[in-house]
Amino acid sequence: MYAISPPAVYAHETVAANPKYSARLERVVNALQTPVEPVIFADEDLPRIINEERLFENCGTMGEMAEVPDPKLVLNTFRFDGRRQERTEWLAGEAGVSLHYATALLGYRPWQWANYNLAGDPAQHDKVCRPCWRLHFQRGCLHKCAYCGLGGVLISAVNSDEWCDNLGRLMDAHPWQETYLLEDDADVPGLEPELGCLGEIIEWFGTRPGRYAIIHTKTWNADWMRDLRHNGNTIIVWSVSGDTQSRLIEPVCGTTEERIEAARVAQEAGYQIRYKFKPIIPVRNWREDATAAIEQLFAKTNPDVISLCVYMWQDVETMKRRLPVDLLDPWALEAAEEAAITPGQTRTAPFPDDVRAEIYLHHLREIRKHNPEVPVSLSTENFTMWKRLEGELGCSATNYVCGCGPNATPGRRCLSEHAFKIAEGGPVGGFDGM
Repeated sequence: MYAISPPAVYAHETVAANPKYSARLERVVNALQTPVEPVIFADEDLPRIINEERLFENCGTMGEMAEVPDPKLVLNTFRFDGRRQERTEWLAGEAGVSLHYATALLGYRPWQWANYNLAGDPAQHDKVCRPCWRLHFQRGCLHKCAYCGLGGVLISAVNSDEWCDNLGRLMDAHPWQETYLLEDDADVPGLEPELGCLGEIIEWFGTRPGRYAIIHTKTWNADWMRDLRHNGNTIIVWSVSGDTQSRLIEPVCGTTEERIEAARVAQEAGYQIRYKFKPIIPVRNWREDATAAIEQLFAKTNPDVISLCVYMWQDVETMKRRLPVDLLDPWALEAAEEAAITPGQTRTAPFPDDVRAEIYLHHLREIRKHNPEVPVSLSTENFTMWKRLEGELGCSATNYVCGCGPNATPGRRCLSEHAFKIAEGGPVGGFDGM
C-alpha cells in the first residue's frame, strides 16, 4: 500500500458490521503512516460530515493548490437495492453536493453505461471512443498529478464479493462486451494489497472465460499481484510519461522507470500489459524523454497495444494555471496561445492540430523503430486527427484496437465488427439504475 497519512478516515456502518469488510478497514488503517481512528457513520451523518467536518475541503485541481495533502479516506459498500435515484437525490439536496458525489458516497456507482458516440453523447462528433459498460470501484486518487482534480477524498467500496456477483449478471446480459475497464475515476492499486479487493476482482475475472478486466494505472505498486490466479483474464494498462513529466508533474505515481518496472513484474507474472502515453505534456525536452521512455519500455516489456493522447480538455489559460509553465516547450505553448482554442470548440483544446500531430508522429515513429507491428492508437482524440493520421497508424477510427475499449482482447490487432453497440434494455435497464 502507498505510504499515506490521510487527515481523516470514515467507514460506513455496513463496513463495520461485516467481519470480512471490517478486517479490510483495519488492515488499511494499520498501514497508514500516521495513526487515525476511523469514524463510523450512517447515511444520516453524511450531511454533517460534508458540511461541518468539511469532507471536500481539499478537493480541487492539484496544480492550482498551494499544498496537496493526502486524501481523506471514505470506505463504504456498494448497494444493489434499486433505490439509487431516491437516495442520491436526498443526499444531494440535503448536503448541497453534486449527484456524482452523492452517488459515490452512497455506493450507487458500481459501473456506468458510457454512451460514447451514440445519441445523447455531447462529444459525439468530437471524440472517438466506443460505447461500453465501464467499471468503478473507487472515486479519488492517491497520486498528486498537477492536472488532476481527483484528490482530496478517496471513496472506496469494500464489498468486492457482492460487486462481482452483480457484475456477472451485467456481463451475461451483454455478451458482445469482452473487456471491461476498471477504472477512470481512480487508480485502484494504491490501497492494495491491504484493502484486499482488487485481488478478489482479478481472481473472479479469472473464472470468466472470454471476459477480461482492464486495470488502468500509473502505479509502481505491482509486486503483490504476482501470485494471484488471474488465468490470463486481466490486462494492465500503464499510463506512462517521459522522465521530466513523471517526476515533476506526476509525483507519487512512480517515475517512468518505476512504472515500466512494475509493468515488467506484471508481465513476468503472466498478465497482458499495455501502455498509454496519456496525457502527453509537451515539456521542453519532450522528444528526448519520449524516445528514452519508448526505448526503455521495449527493452523490458512486450506490450500488445500502445495508445497516445496529448494533454487536452481545457483552454490555454486554464492549462497555465495547472501546469508549471516554465517546463513547457515554448513552441507548443506559443502555438496554444496563438490558437486560443476552447473546449467549447473542441475537446482537444488547447494544442492545435499541427502540434498534436507532430507529437503523435514522433512517438509513433520511435515506437516503430522497436516494433513495426504493435497496434498504436489515439486515445479520446477527435475524428479529424484520426483521418489525418490513419495512414501512419495503419488503422482507422472505426476499426482500431485501443487500450481499454469493450473489445480490446489480448493480441487483437483490429476490430472485425462494428464497434458502436447499445446497452441491452437501455442505459437504466436494471443495471445502471442500481
